[in-house]
Amino acid sequence: MRAREGDAAAREALLERLRPRLVLWASARLGSELRAEADPEDIAQEALLAVHRRLDEFKGDDRRAFISWLFTVAENRIRDLADRAGAQKRQRAELPRREQTSPSQAAARAELARSLAEAVARLDEPHRAVIRMRRFEEMEVSEIARRLDRSENAVRILYCRAIAALRDGMKQEGRESA
Repeated sequence: MRAREGDAAAREALLERLRPRLVLWASARLGSELRAEADPEDIAQEALLAVHRRLDEFKGDDRRAFISWLFTVAENRIRDLADRAGAQKRQRAELPRREQTSPSQAAARAELARSLAEAVARLDEPHRAVIRMRRFEEMEVSEIARRLDRSENAVRILYCRAIAALRDGMKQEGRESA
């Protein structure tokens, strides 16, 4: 609410907190063809820039509505990318960075996000989709079941298997604590 009301520090903190989540979401969302055209970091950066510019347009009043709006903005960025695949990428403005983060913390966070993004990218499409919808987009199991045309129980099982596969992928990289 403070970010929407014009508090620059709150807006900066909000965008910085959302960036790693959007990068991971974009990694899970991009197919191999689009991944060749754009980096998930670029997609997240474009979506955050759009959120930064249009935060005053957000009309919801709770966290779920904001998350849904955020991922709708990000999804539109991916659609734009698909529409202009092969065209020159437009210039991107740098988002403000938090000064409290030390270079070593930022490097460790970036390395962990990179490892997780790679592990997510190695998952098969159903596992990537269920993780993206449940963890990044915060959809309810019933909504995921409707979108995937599966029963709620089948979605729960798929999600458990996806998390196990992701955990195994991180263990292979020596990142099991992540």
